[in-house]
Parts: sequence; C-alpha cells; structure tokens
Amino acid sequence: MKEKLPRLLLWASDRNEPFINQFDSDLDWARAAQAEPGSICVKREGVQVRLVRAVSGKYSAMAISSDADRLRSKGIMIREAEVLLAAAPGIEAAAERSEKRTKRLIHNLKSLTAKTNQEIFYVLQQDRMINLNKDAIPHVEKEILGNSADAARALLEILKHQSAQKAEFFAFEKLSGSADALRIESHSVHGVLMNAFYLFFGDFEEKKVRAHVAHTQQVANFDYDSMHACIYYLVDNAVKYTRRNSSLNVYVSLDAVDQRVDIRFDMESLTIPEEERDRVFEEGYSGARAVTHKINGEGIGLFQAREMARLNGGEIYLLAGKQLDNEYSRNAFTISLPI
Repeated sequence: MKEKLPRLLLWASDRNEPFINQFDSDLDWARAAQAEPGSICVKREGVQVRLVRAVSGKYSAMAISSDADRLRSKGIMIREAEVLLAAAPGIEAAAERSEKRTKRLIHNLKSLTAKTNQEIFYVLQQDRMINLNKDAIPHVEKEILGNSADAARALLEILKHQSAQKAEFFAFEKLSGSADALRIESHSVHGVLMNAFYLFFGDFEEKKVRAHVAHTQQVANFDYDSMHACIYYLVDNAVKYTRRNSSLNVYVSLDAVDQRVDIRFDMESLTIPEEERDRVFEEGYSGARAVTHKINGEGIGLFQAREMARLNGGEIYLLAGKQLDNEYSRNAFTISLPI
C-alpha cells in the first residue's frame, strides 16, 4: 500500500453497489476490520494505516491512509469521512438520475428497435421470410413492388425511428457530459427544421393537422446534431398534443437588436395551466391534461429539447395563449438562438 492520500468508500444500506469505491481489493478486509463507527490503526500488507468509519442514517463512509499526519491524528480522517457523509444524499441523487436515464435509454432503444422490425415485417410478412432460402432478394423486391405504398410508409417510419434513436443517443451523451465538443457553425434554419418535420408529416396528416413551415433564408449559429434533436423533440411533442383538425404553423423571425433568431411553433394544443408552465420543462414531469387524456409520455421531450437549445446558447419559451374551450388553447413554443 504505497499511497498516502486517503482512499474513500461510500455506500448506502439499501443499495447493492457503493457510490464511491477506492478500496478495490481492500474492501472486504476494511469492512471486517472496522465494523463499527470509529478509528483504528492497523497493519495492512506490512504498512501501518489508519482506518476510519462513520455512519449517518443509511449512509456509511470509510477512509484509509498511511499518511503520517493522519496516523498521528484520527481527527483529520474523521472529518474527511464526515464531509463525505454530508455529500452522500447529493451523490445518491446524481447516481439515481444517471441510472434512470440509462434505463430509459435502454427501454426507448428496445422499443424503437421493435417498432422498426414491426414496420419491416408488415411489408415483408415474417412467416414467409422464415421459409426462404437463397431467393430472399427477389422475394423482397416482389413484395415491395406489389405493396409500394405500404413500403414507402414503412421506410418513412423507419427513418423516424432511426432519427429518434440518434436523438436519444445524442441527448444521453450530452446530458451525461461524456460527448465530444459541439461544432457551432452557421446553418440554414429552414434546413434543420425540414430535416425533422418531413418525418412527421404522415402523423400530422393522420390527425388532420395542417402543418406548415414558412420558408426562410435565415441562418443561425448552432451545433447541427443537437439542434436537430431539439426540433425533433418539439415536433414529436406537437404530434402528441396538437388538437385534431387544427393547424401547426412554424415561423422564423430575426431579432436584430438582440442578435437572435426566433423559431416559433404556433399550435392549438392541450391547455397548460399557469402552475404547469415552468414544470412542463422539468425532467420526468407530464401535464395533468396529458395524463387525463392518457397521451403522456415519460415527461422528457420538452426537458431534452430545452437542454439541447441551451447547449447552443439558446432557450425555449412557452407562451400559453387564448383558451379555446375546456381542453385546448392557442399555445406557442419559441426557440431563441444566437445568430
């Protein structure tokens, strides 16, 4: 044991794995050697060390060191363990948030993969494919030619699923802080809008929603992948919550004074009460009306859209407009980006 700075261990009684484990192969030995709160000096692999254990509620912290100052004074390491205990609730919350995001990513990717397979086998008939030998390509060609409309629809759905997977991966990486740096460059606003919108025109048509994206030559500075994810989540949100037989209009305007570009999504969608207008951007929150109508998701779309906008120095604003009836209002979501 050559290191002199303390190595730390932090765990909770209701979890299988520690939050922090710098003890490695010394873990089981240390827990047995110092089973109760307190401090002892012992030899480990021929080296004198001090071992400290502190407990607060369900949390336990340990520290081990061969540092001369810490061997002379147990108070130093006890305070270090107590500081670690004080941080334990925050560390646990961060761990749980990370675990929840990982589980959600896995669940969503499995769901998207299943949907992609469903689209493929809706056109190709899985039971027939199983019995094919070397004639698979001619068979698939024949099925597509004989069912071209469904094949076209399936391809668009598969593209949408792939775009959703890309958005999920990108948001996960960025929110976990493990992704590469953003590439902020000048891009066409209309281009990034349409690259997301065309995937959803079939969904709008099914709801009889007249979706219109006003043409613009405006450019803005942003990272393309993160803004594509941002707009994907906003459009997906609009598909879910826009009223049937209504309209969705997207306008782009320039604020020359503040040097910003505003992208406004104007729609008739579920009324958002005043007390929910900030909360709908919180991770995991779904509006009461969405829950009542049983069309709520996991409460992450608007949260992820706003986070992607903020990565680009932007923001998303909600303007809850005139209430049209008991359920729907004229609402607008605006992405504001630097030019």
